[in-house]
Amino acid sequence: MTQPKVEKPNRIWWQLFALLFVSGLSVYSGIAFDEQKDKFWPETEILISVFNKKPSGLSGMHEILKKTGLKSGIWQLPYRNLSDTKGMLVILQPTESLSELDAKQILDWVEKGNDLVYFDHFSYKLTRRLIEKLSIDTRDGETIVDKRLALTQTAAPEFSHVPALVVSAERRLRGGSPLLSDSSGTLMAEVKHGKGRILLGTVPSICSNRRLANPESWPNFQFLANWFSTANGAVIFDERCHGFSSATNVFHYLLRGPTGLVFWQLMLILLLATLSSAQRFGAVREVAVSRKISNLEFIHGLSNAFRRARANTAILEILGQSFKNQLCKALGISPHETNENIVSAWQQSKQAPKANMEELIAEYERALSKNYLSDSDLRTLVGTCDKITRTFAESADEKREAESNS
Repeated sequence: MTQPKVEKPNRIWWQLFALLFVSGLSVYSGIAFDEQKDKFWPETEILISVFNKKPSGLSGMHEILKKTGLKSGIWQLPYRNLSDTKGMLVILQPTESLSELDAKQILDWVEKGNDLVYFDHFSYKLTRRLIEKLSIDTRDGETIVDKRLALTQTAAPEFSHVPALVVSAERRLRGGSPLLSDSSGTLMAEVKHGKGRILLGTVPSICSNRRLANPESWPNFQFLANWFSTANGAVIFDERCHGFSSATNVFHYLLRGPTGLVFWQLMLILLLATLSSAQRFGAVREVAVSRKISNLEFIHGLSNAFRRARANTAILEILGQSFKNQLCKALGISPHETNENIVSAWQQSKQAPKANMEELIAEYERALSKNYLSDSDLRTLVGTCDKITRTFAESADEKREAESNS
């Protein structure tokens, strides 16, 4: 005798672990694939951010600072928290314009002896809120793309090993001390503000990742590295201006990275599994049946039990009562009527010539009074009752057919 197979209770944990492993592997493989694809795939949005590893990003410059040993950081907090920090804030082409309050808080921080590097196209008035407070204006100029320009000043330490810069620009600055200019005006200027200084420019892509592939653009990185080395503290890349904010909730922080991608992927799988199991044709499930028996097997078993108990009289009584109910319903009388009334109603019906109901009832009563009823007598009585039942059924079918034809 084979024993039923028992499923191990820890099997589900191995399945969950395998699902988590496959999900994590697929997410990290997808991230690596996207990083390689982004090197060749055209960008739909320019984002000069240290988080962006695409050609327009600033991740390369951030890595160079780490290699040179300069202390650097990333700013994602409100600008009012700058009062607790010392160093140089770097803002490159913000995707969100600085508010009046933000510009004031940044300039107040610079005035106390800190530095600011602010490069943008300054094409709209909202982007010029900060420089307007410094009495700096911009104007249209010749559009240049990756043009090599010599520096206006080369004596300062910030310009060592920098013969020229390769830049792209559309607008020019008015005001400040020019550092880089062309025939249309100033592209980069230095502004003193209180105890600090500000480096302004209309060349935000001066050190984007795409320039790392061009040796002629390497002096751009040297120039900014020299400038960053003069910071009185850490070099802080502003990512708040690109829409990134620091989260104090550890779950929010984790969900933003690869861990969040794995989590949401598992939640999607769980949602699909839940919806699938709720459908009518969902997962196949084994239904435990305690007793397998068909209707025919039950009837044969019951008849065999009555036969072995020699209970033909009981069988006749059960079948006779059922026949009496059907007969009275067909005659339109109550099943509780006396035998005399049933015989009288039968004789008045159209089916009276087909059977002697008075004789049938008498034989039925005599059979019930016997202590033992033979199988042949039981079959004879039951057969007669079945014939009468079929007669009523055929009569009812003929009546319905006649009604439908009329």
